[in-house]
Order: sequence, then C-alpha cells, then structure tokens
Amino acid sequence: MVKEHYEKVAYIGLRMGDSTLLNVPLYVRLSEVNASGLSHMQEDLMARISEVMIRRHEEQICAHLKKLKGGEKNA
Repeated sequence: MVKEHYEKVAYIGLRMGDSTLLNVPLYVRLSEVNASGLSHMQEDLMARISEVMIRRHEEQICAHLKKLKGGEKNA
C-alpha cells in the first residue's frame, strides 16, 4: 500500500454567510516522496538555496580575512 503525502501550499479565504472569512488550507498531493518525507522538488530547491547561502558565507569569510590581512600589513 502506497502512503499518500499532501503538502500545504496556500490558504483560501472563504466568505461565510455573515461576511466573516474562513481560511481553508489548500493541499497538493505529492506524487513521489523519499525516505525523508520530502518530494524531489523540495530537496532540489533546498539544495539550490543551501548552495547560494554557502557561497555567500564563503564570500563574507574571504572578505573578512582579506580585511584582517590588510590590517596586519598596515600595523
């Protein structure tokens, strides 16, 4: 038996008869889920975001080290 997995993607506002709004979650069914419970698309997105964040962190570290080395030469 295949276990289905649904992911909440948004909320839909439904107006009730007394003009109040009811927020109803909107789910999509994922066709494939791996052992970690994520879809392949979610894992790909997380990997790409992580790559960008790591690259930015490396740039900040390099800039900081360059600044420190520059300060040593001037001392």
